Amino acid sequence: MSQLQLNHTILEQRFPHVAAKVDNSPNDELSEILFTEPFERDTAWLNAAKGVIGNGRIIFVYGFERGLSIADLLELYPDHWLFVYEPNEQLFRKAVTEYDLSLLLEHPNLYWLSVGESQLRIMFHMLSSYMMEDLVFIALRKYLSDDMSMLREVKEQFQDYRQSFLVDKYTENRFREEWTRNFLYHLSDVLYTPSIERFFYAFEDATVVVVSSGPSLEEDIEWLKKLRPHVLIISAGSSIQALVKHGVRPHLAVIMDGHPVNKKIFASSVTREQPLLFTSSSYYEICDQNCAEKIHSIMKSDAVSQYFFGLSQEELFISPTETVAGTAIQAAACLGAKRIILAGQDLSFPDNKFYADGIEHFATETTDKKVQEAPKKVLNVKGTYNTTDGSFSLMKDGLENLITALPKIEFVNSSRNGAVIEGAPFKPIEEIYELLVSEHVNSDAIADLINEKNIAVDMNKVQDVRDKLIATREDLSNVRSEIAAIHKLMNKLREFSRTKPAKAQNMMESIEQMWGLIANREWFSPIFESIMPIEIARFDQLLPVIVTEHQLTRKSDLIYEHLGKLLQDITAQIPILEEMFSESIRRLDKKNR
Repeated sequence: MSQLQLNHTILEQRFPHVAAKVDNSPNDELSEILFTEPFERDTAWLNAAKGVIGNGRIIFVYGFERGLSIADLLELYPDHWLFVYEPNEQLFRKAVTEYDLSLLLEHPNLYWLSVGESQLRIMFHMLSSYMMEDLVFIALRKYLSDDMSMLREVKEQFQDYRQSFLVDKYTENRFREEWTRNFLYHLSDVLYTPSIERFFYAFEDATVVVVSSGPSLEEDIEWLKKLRPHVLIISAGSSIQALVKHGVRPHLAVIMDGHPVNKKIFASSVTREQPLLFTSSSYYEICDQNCAEKIHSIMKSDAVSQYFFGLSQEELFISPTETVAGTAIQAAACLGAKRIILAGQDLSFPDNKFYADGIEHFATETTDKKVQEAPKKVLNVKGTYNTTDGSFSLMKDGLENLITALPKIEFVNSSRNGAVIEGAPFKPIEEIYELLVSEHVNSDAIADLINEKNIAVDMNKVQDVRDKLIATREDLSNVRSEIAAIHKLMNKLREFSRTKPAKAQNMMESIEQMWGLIANREWFSPIFESIMPIEIARFDQLLPVIVTEHQLTRKSDLIYEHLGKLLQDITAQIPILEEMFSESIRRLDKKNR
């Protein structure tokens, strides 16, 4: 067996994403690539690294070369986890082709490996999942010499990613029960409606107006009436209230939010008669009540639906964003828009107003309080400043990132009192009208397309989802019993670690095996990371401390305290989940009748 075959076998087992990268790397010109890492131990570099590492347990190593320095770190720091990133794909391929790296690649404390820029975000995600404190960041000598600016950029990218990761986790935690319920209750809706991906580029080169709820919408709404025969109008969230109040029917209404407040937004029968794009996170009762044609979107963040439908993220188009306008923009991009006009997208409080006239789902005192307490200022399209807050600032950043990610689409901002949006220059809607008057869109374009498609329901898929729901509900009961068995062992573990260490060691191994049988179930991560994301994330962050602790009494205390708490939290969620699964099955059976 060649060195490459030997190394590749281990990579497939431990880091399959890296094995795939090696498979796709060309063999040519490997001989011209040179290693700079010396065979002898680089003592000066290791001494410098020692000063940086200190007590940190998680080390991000920038660079792999031929693995010699990585092996030195693993030997010198047996209680640390290494997350290694090699930016040079060809250099890594040369290493696994020429050297036997099997012992290194199999080392349990080489916790993660990423190769090439496309795998950097995977590395960031893993680091964010396991970090408890500040990250220890070190680089091989080669990169310290050649790529300091690149190193600084990667560190900054990671800090940005980690901030977003933490915001996402706390958002997930805030809405965890609502979202999990919506994911499960929407399974039947998804089975009986077409996906947004089915309409990919159905309106190629169309102009789309994405309508939001900001105060500027009031000045544009009469122009939207005139524009409707020439563009597709997509309402984002609550803006449908203002549109229908002024007699403007959107071609498509988009709902993403999972809160019951949406019952107020869609209280009018007219709002429920518009074609609807609902995401799997959206409040399920709106889909129940909507009388018109419907399209669904399973979002890339919805691991629950992906599990039950056997989908991967790569098969899905829409990613979560900070605002429903981001969902509507992605829907427009999926439909093939060449130009997207943003209306009512103020991202601030122009003239100390929160919403356009007609948006009535929140009490006035609630919105007035937000406006009065707004702590920030943002440049508006008139060259002056509006008050704004942290929530709108996050939305603005998210929209600007989305615009950057869609370079082939022209973005225009018609919100004449709103914040400046980078990548979407301001243009008054009356000028936009003059540019678009020659374009034509059918009055019921999206409704007609949904009806034309008339996609047949896949009854095999319906049965498959139903079987998975029933099996998972039944398995939740098994998990409850398995957790009870672990608790019995745990109650004796700490005492035995002090009086009968050999028995405690065997008990600890049994607990780890039993926990592994629970956590490695195919459905476990999608379901429990959805309904208790913070608890799972905290335990993941403590894993390096537990795994690398060699003192028996201390390790038993950590397992008892942290795994024990997690198991209690899981047990508390099981009855809630069983109820959700039963209702999801009932909803599916009701559709089948």
